Amino acid sequence: MQMVESPIARGIITRLTQIQEEIGDLVEELEILSDEDLMRDIEESARDFKEGRYYTLKTEKDIDDFFNDLEKE
Repeated sequence: MQMVESPIARGIITRLTQIQEEIGDLVEELEILSDEDLMRDIEESARDFKEGRYYTLKTEKDIDDFFNDLEKE
């Protein structure tokens, strides 16, 4: 099989690779959107954030304290 080494062939291969990646992204998005439990959790998280129920962890100490508090519960 002879390999074609032209700018057009390279451009086609590049575009086909991009299309393959885009299709993969779409499949992943469809999997997420079709997972009812995950979508419910995402919506709940969005409501929590909107209503101010979230933590801001700015330092390593904040992170350690947050997880230590979780372990106590």
